[in-house]
Amino acid sequence: MKTLFILITTCFTGIMNFSGIETADLQRNCNSELSVEKNRSFKSADQDGTSFALVLENNSESTKTYNLSVKNLSTSCSNKASDLNKAASQNVNLDVLVLANDTFMTESNTVILGSGESLKFNVNVRVPDGTPFKTWSCIEVKAASEQCGSDSLKTILSVYVPNPSEG
Repeated sequence: MKTLFILITTCFTGIMNFSGIETADLQRNCNSELSVEKNRSFKSADQDGTSFALVLENNSESTKTYNLSVKNLSTSCSNKASDLNKAASQNVNLDVLVLANDTFMTESNTVILGSGESLKFNVNVRVPDGTPFKTWSCIEVKAASEQCGSDSLKTILSVYVPNPSEG
């Protein structure tokens, strides 16, 4: 009985240690960062639109393939500024384009970055005709690495559509 207990304990400890190593390897090999330059994730956009500068960095030890995507969110951005304007109860959908190296990239764009490499890109936002004023749009930018499974990098861009006659 004592031998069985020692055997089970040894196996359990070995499994736990293996899982810890696997988790540490995953963190080291999936170490990436998606950020908005100068932390400027809040902007206003008139009829000329606005642009956000973002950086995707591969800080892992190997080459990674990322799928970049953008999506207008229907839920609140959870920003305090949007809480001040109760009239804007829902987000508005804006036109969003992703640009890198002056090349248009579609929503299903694929980017390959080697270890230590980074990609600077812009997310351009345009306000379509007929968009209500004094409203917010929340845009999710996501970089999903094929090698890291469900560990996607995400950031939220908040865009305010002001009334041009009040500016």
